[in-house]
Amino acid sequence: MNSAQTAAAAVTQAPVDQARAVEALYTTAHWLLSEERPADASCVLRAMALVAPTDERSWLALGACHEALGQPEVALQMYGTGRVLARPSVRCDLARARVLRREGRDHEADLALESATEAAEAANDDTLLELVLTGGTPR
Repeated sequence: MNSAQTAAAAVTQAPVDQARAVEALYTTAHWLLSEERPADASCVLRAMALVAPTDERSWLALGACHEALGQPEVALQMYGTGRVLARPSVRCDLARARVLRREGRDHEADLALESATEAAEAANDDTLLELVLTGGTPR
């Protein structure tokens, strides 16, 4: 059992509120990222993803960790997994589009952006639509 699985097992077996545990994991990971420790943050986020696989924040932050580590392919895998498990995940699609564009994979980036647009429209969420229209940068 790796460290992420051990942490996830402890969270799911402990007599604590699982939602509070997920928030604690996310807060810890966010702090580690702010301290420029993406490798450590990714371990915490993997535990979070095991405990709450449909929470898109873990997949987005995992992708960001791997981008910071210079691992765009792993980042794309994290965003892609989040896109499937945290459906609809407009933010994961936008992150995928950004990385794909940066990697020179323009056709795939266009498809990811199209997917983000469709998901935002289907959700009928003005905030998500604005996020798509601004290319993932909130106003």
